[in-house]
Amino acid sequence: MVYFPRAANSQLATRNSGLPVITHLQGRLARMDVSGPAIEVDVAGVRYEVLVPLVLWPEIQVMAGESDLTDGLGPEIGLHIFYHATANNPVPVLVGFLRRAERDFFRKFTTVEGIGPAKAARAMNISVSTIARAIEQEDRAVLTKLPGIGTRGADKIIATLRGKVIAEAALHDGGVAQPVDAAKFEQKRVVADAVEAVSALGYPRADAKRWVEDAMAADPGLATLEAIMMAVLRGLDSR
Repeated sequence: MVYFPRAANSQLATRNSGLPVITHLQGRLARMDVSGPAIEVDVAGVRYEVLVPLVLWPEIQVMAGESDLTDGLGPEIGLHIFYHATANNPVPVLVGFLRRAERDFFRKFTTVEGIGPAKAARAMNISVSTIARAIEQEDRAVLTKLPGIGTRGADKIIATLRGKVIAEAALHDGGVAQPVDAAKFEQKRVVADAVEAVSALGYPRADAKRWVEDAMAADPGLATLEAIMMAVLRGLDSR
């Protein structure tokens, strides 16, 4: 049996199995990994790993700003949680959403054969309303562009959900129709991590930020934390 700490800022519900189910998390943003896409939320000292659909990444990135996430000092964040665990996969998977309506759509989305929580989270790189309208209008061109969803997947989605997502199609959620560029947000996070890593060596944060920006300007191809750090340190040695 899995036991969950009854943290003050997490809400637990009970499904038919009698086991506690997390429905909401409120805590501090502690880590971001767009390759997941996942974040960690620190709730009273307990960290929860939560998958987050790519379409929400821009909003979460704005929340994070240039916060230092290395010590769990990020901003407050509240997430509506989709909780998934089965007999074959007993380790719980948590998927988080900024709005309840997004989670409600996600529940329907994962009823489609072959679309589990992880696949659905990666596929949602445009807004719920855009996906829902594509389903209701049988727009396969939009659905087949979702990551991991081919022609057969689009047909299954339409067959399963058409007529069931009319409310979601009318959502005022920004109507993000252009896919979120995960690589762009990963690069922003890597740069922020590099600034924190340099400042952790004892340098003033303002200097660390300037040195990282100088290194990126000199070589825009730097793509990893290690590469940026090496470039910064080489620059310091030559001063």
